[in-house]
Amino acid sequence: MEQSLSAPEPTVFLVGTLIDATGSDPIRDAMVVTERGRIVQVGPAKSLRHQRRHHRVVDASEATMMPGLIDSHCHVFYLNSEDFGQPVGVSLIASGLKNALNLLMQGVTTARELCTRDNLDVELRDAIARGLVVGPRLFVSGEGMAMTGGKARGMVELVTEITGPDEARRFVRRQVRSGVDLIKVFATAGLTDGGQEQLTELEIRAAVEEAHKAGRSVAAHAIGTAGIKNAVRAGADTVEHGTFLDEEAVHLMLATGTALVPTLSIGHTMAEQGAALVSSAALIENAKQALAREADSARMAYQAGIPIGAGTDPVYGDTMAMECRQLLQVGLDPMQTLQAATIVGARILGQEAVLGTIEPGKYADLLLVDGNPLDDVAALERVRYVVKAGVTVRAAA
Repeated sequence: MEQSLSAPEPTVFLVGTLIDATGSDPIRDAMVVTERGRIVQVGPAKSLRHQRRHHRVVDASEATMMPGLIDSHCHVFYLNSEDFGQPVGVSLIASGLKNALNLLMQGVTTARELCTRDNLDVELRDAIARGLVVGPRLFVSGEGMAMTGGKARGMVELVTEITGPDEARRFVRRQVRSGVDLIKVFATAGLTDGGQEQLTELEIRAAVEEAHKAGRSVAAHAIGTAGIKNAVRAGADTVEHGTFLDEEAVHLMLATGTALVPTLSIGHTMAEQGAALVSSAALIENAKQALAREADSARMAYQAGIPIGAGTDPVYGDTMAMECRQLLQVGLDPMQTLQAATIVGARILGQEAVLGTIEPGKYADLLLVDGNPLDDVAALERVRYVVKAGVTVRAAA
């Protein structure tokens, strides 16, 4: 049940340009009507008949409306790399609350939260849903699963280490009992260690079987080629990063319907600004060497028809606008890029019936920006209105 700090107000939006993210052409001079947190009417304003007497009217005739953004790879408690390693306490929790609000103000109305220590994201998700704090609608994994003695990108505090399929099953069952929405596994190490293979295919498969049995999906951190293939053969639903894909990995992903969340922007940030961000020298050098390869991998996946979701992995402050800019660079067209940040994200979450497009019956998650992001992706940075489930959480002065 969607709740918020205030009740959704019946609203008529008069919009200069509407991008509904279904793939249809944009609608000029459009009208969108919301009631009880849902979209009830969409179309050209001149063709819709609606009684506005009991509705608030928002004149956004100079703006472009699109669905609220869906960040498919987020770390709400760790938008600043300095938050890694912090013990659970007021400071870390305050960072999570602040970051959640900031994400929403950027137009991210839904986020897939992948890996948080002590399952803190479960409590944050529930606090947001109850209206106690303000933030995106969260789908959370809690702690991740990594191999014993592995190097989970320096995030030992954020994972449970396992050895063998039985321990993998035990981990997933415990996480399901804790209330997570999905499971995060580390099939490989991070860039610092070259993305080397870590969890075995059997361990990942055991986790996938338990997760799917409980109706949960599995996101696999997978950078190196061997680990990517292990995760895909084991049945993971998404590959996160996928830096070193090859043709066999792409064919496996196509055969299994595995989606890719390439998180391209963070690689550029590490390579170009790493020294200022206090990243390790090895991480910076590996990021530089991986830039061309990760772009080639994302391009190969896109050209093959693998679903591409937009995710920021934002430990250095990367935004959805920055990620969308990189998706354009690897070949997605402007509409496909916006869909990666909306409807594809909804499909990855299994929420396409209620999220991801502007259509009657879906949640009124709406983003209004200055300019048209189909012409200039930087328009995503010029946010005027953010509406989540019918509640305006950010409005232009």
